[in-house]
Amino acid sequence: MVGERKKNELVCEPMSVAELAEKIDRPVNAVIIMLLKQGISANRNQFLTADIVARVAEFFDVPVIKPVAKVSDAKSFTECDEAAPKGVVAFDRMPVVVVVGHVDHGKTTLLDYIRKTRVAAREKGGITQHVGAYEAHTAHGNIVFIDTPGHEAFSVMRSRGLSIADIAILVVGVDNGVQPQTIEAYELAKKAGVPIIVALNKIDKASPKQIEEVRHALSRIGLVPEEWGGEVVFVNVSALKGDGIDTLLDMIMLQAQMKGLSTFLDVPALGFVLESRLEKGRGPVATVIARSGVLRVGNYFVCGETSGRISSLKDWSGESILEAQPSVPVVVAGFSELPRSGDLFTVCAMHEIKKMHTAMVDERRLTMPVLQGAQAGSIRIIIKTDTATGKEVLVSVIEKLSPKTHSGISILSSGVGPVNESDVTYAADTQAAIYTLHVKADVNALRVAQEMGVSINHFDIIYKLLEALEEVAQRGRPVKKVIKKVGEAIILKVFDIKKLGVIAGARVIDGVCNRNSTVKVLRGARVIGKGSISSLQRDRNPAKEVRKGFECAFVVDGFTEWQVDDRVECYNEVRED
Repeated sequence: MVGERKKNELVCEPMSVAELAEKIDRPVNAVIIMLLKQGISANRNQFLTADIVARVAEFFDVPVIKPVAKVSDAKSFTECDEAAPKGVVAFDRMPVVVVVGHVDHGKTTLLDYIRKTRVAAREKGGITQHVGAYEAHTAHGNIVFIDTPGHEAFSVMRSRGLSIADIAILVVGVDNGVQPQTIEAYELAKKAGVPIIVALNKIDKASPKQIEEVRHALSRIGLVPEEWGGEVVFVNVSALKGDGIDTLLDMIMLQAQMKGLSTFLDVPALGFVLESRLEKGRGPVATVIARSGVLRVGNYFVCGETSGRISSLKDWSGESILEAQPSVPVVVAGFSELPRSGDLFTVCAMHEIKKMHTAMVDERRLTMPVLQGAQAGSIRIIIKTDTATGKEVLVSVIEKLSPKTHSGISILSSGVGPVNESDVTYAADTQAAIYTLHVKADVNALRVAQEMGVSINHFDIIYKLLEALEEVAQRGRPVKKVIKKVGEAIILKVFDIKKLGVIAGARVIDGVCNRNSTVKVLRGARVIGKGSISSLQRDRNPAKEVRKGFECAFVVDGFTEWQVDDRVECYNEVRED
């Protein structure tokens, strides 16, 4: 047929390294090595310009043809976010519900009951440390739930979860009442304009009086129940036993119907990144929820400072799928590099990637924080985590912790994924220690770390990592000591023994008396002498200390004028709290 291109010809247009390798029938590694020799560093998902594609084709002796110009039917981001184009039918999407509240108030247990899975059991230390998105199939309709951590270190993640949700479930354990993160979650939801449903949890452990007290406490911070004339729906539940869950689901669906959650399918997909991480065999991946349009394998996209083409989609249970409708959480592979949590994810035509990507990068640079160098005398560290959000949270809390420590803490670099050889080399060059959260070190990194004497510290719980850092940073603090009364004794008998001197027999009536303690001797209310205990015995055997209730005998250097009923106050030098 006229105009049909030959099978071995390559259309010279922008594409990823993996696509190019497939089209020219060469291994991906061979293309990456060829690019490195040309001074271009790229991974399998990196997009290459048409010029670079042509250079690669020339290197591998693959003939190229110029692409045929065509009019794109893709719509811009602005068009997608506005009213529906003519002829496009509205689609009722699932509500996205975020579950927030104080640590250990039962958020994940509540989701466990709804989803009939055991997510809580897989979290280290019993606290949720990642933002998870789950699609729950209920008799009331399908609902997307977002579980956010309740620990204070995860306020950034909580605010992000609230900013993308349609409805917030504020879980309050009635056995523990209103706590700091309860108030913080409420303030974040109010700021984001997200309707709140209060789930009073653990009602099986509380009396009606306790439940009423929690309602009063919540009303004082602005959450007034409907039955008291307010606008907030309160539902009593037991996440463990399932009591009240059906009522809670009814309230969620009622709120969703009142909000009229609809979107459009026949528009370029537009959504946001909830979480991102490195996954073995898939490279950078991210949990994405679309607000409009359908995400499909093969879509080109721009996301924050990165771009790519969707190479695979997996639903929340890990099953591979070909497409995802709005509100459905999916794990997307095909990023050229890790996106940030909260980044806008926009599907677009291939030729639009460069223009949109440049605009987003420029916007991000205006708001990007400036990294500071290491402070003199500070503890130098390198951070590695399993997810981008985990890294962001950890860096944030360490920066807040640093001023409170004696030495201060300087983060020289932070990254996602296992500790590698270059991390260890950098740590050795800068005399830094490596701290990891949920990731380990690869074999080469461990070998080099041993050779170079680099410390790699692994943690699975964030607050354990912070405690360890704080302890290290406080080691250089000068120890302040004070003289403190530690015990008191009453003289029962006085012995004057040749060659030994005057010995006082006593009973310890408070605290402890130590050998080498300094003492004050009181007769009535008057201090009649001072000295230090040079010899201390209990039951005629030498002792380091004698505690309250026991009798002892001691010699005090500097005082010998003992009388029965004299009081002895013992003082030691102790570290100031």
